[in-house]
Amino acid sequence: MNELKQWSQGEKAKQVTKTSRYWVHYESEKHLDIQCGNAAFVLGYNDGDVLNAMREQPINFLRGNSGESCEANDELIKYVCEKGNWASVAWAVSGSDAVETAIAMNDSYWQQRGERKTKILSFVPGYHGTTMLAKHLRGEYAYLNRVVMVQAPSWRTQEQQEETELQALRTVRQILENNTEIGCLIMETMPWVSDISPYTKNWWQTIRNLCDEFGILFVLDDVALCWGKMGTMFGWQSYGVQPDISALGKSFTAGYTPLGAAVCNKRVSDVLSTKSWDHGHTWAPNMQGIAASLVATKKIENLLPRVDGIKQRLVGIGESLGLTYRGDCLFACYDTPTTYTLADLSSVGLAATIPGLNCIKVISPLIADDEYFGELQTRLEALVSLK
Repeated sequence: MNELKQWSQGEKAKQVTKTSRYWVHYESEKHLDIQCGNAAFVLGYNDGDVLNAMREQPINFLRGNSGESCEANDELIKYVCEKGNWASVAWAVSGSDAVETAIAMNDSYWQQRGERKTKILSFVPGYHGTTMLAKHLRGEYAYLNRVVMVQAPSWRTQEQQEETELQALRTVRQILENNTEIGCLIMETMPWVSDISPYTKNWWQTIRNLCDEFGILFVLDDVALCWGKMGTMFGWQSYGVQPDISALGKSFTAGYTPLGAAVCNKRVSDVLSTKSWDHGHTWAPNMQGIAASLVATKKIENLLPRVDGIKQRLVGIGESLGLTYRGDCLFACYDTPTTYTLADLSSVGLAATIPGLNCIKVISPLIADDEYFGELQTRLEALVSLK
């Protein structure tokens, strides 16, 4: 019996016996989860309110694209549209599927307008999920021939950030000037898998302006940053620049069950509404996901005032360790002279999903408290002393 492993080369197999708050328990020890269950469990593990809501949801219907709804489904749709100034929502199974659904919205928009806009401008390195199209957006499966790649800004200091962003933006303009088949530009709210490198507000505004100037759609992969992790319910809100289409997932249910969504503005919705939306699937809507999201959303909203304080604690830990900090809000990246593997992290009692390249990546939960930060400080000190 063998489970295929992708990220954990060199790490010894361990049996998880339970999870609680920000802890992962094994047979004889417990590790501090420093990446929020792959950026999803912003409320920590075993939140009783969310679990009870999922268990007590009285409606469970698997009808695909039937047009049927219920009160809970309508409530979440109303919240998403009103809080994000969106016109329409399409449910997805997961974050990867939400990205696919967002691209399907883009494709349907141009198809119904009768325009051949089949190409997608995307940034590398980046991460959009595990489906073929999602992997194609980061350069894999080249034979699909839909993506035009642009090197994303790569930086370690603010001076480097400004220079590399301007260079990438010039490249984007050149591509759009010479390729009329591009229908949309897709980017992550903040690159976080290869690195944690937030964009500047100038980047966001210039991307928005370029999309408007060349008449293409701005598609945002907000799966990893939505629902509280930027101090707002939608990641783009902290930058004040709204895309045309966005994908949601991960913390959308506080990580308790898979549920994704693609949302679009009135410009896109008005065109898509001229025909039936041909993108239904068996799990639409996933009523356990709806129930989890409704409860998690209220709890996350109440915890948003804690985000600034969490960021300051993360910055302070970096300073105390003599490490350069990059990131924003719940996301922190500490640059290191060496690369630490998942096995290294495990050896000092840190549980993580994605190792960093010459950096330590931390995604804190909204429930992070003095115990969390004290343990984080102690265990990171032990880690940096390894090499």
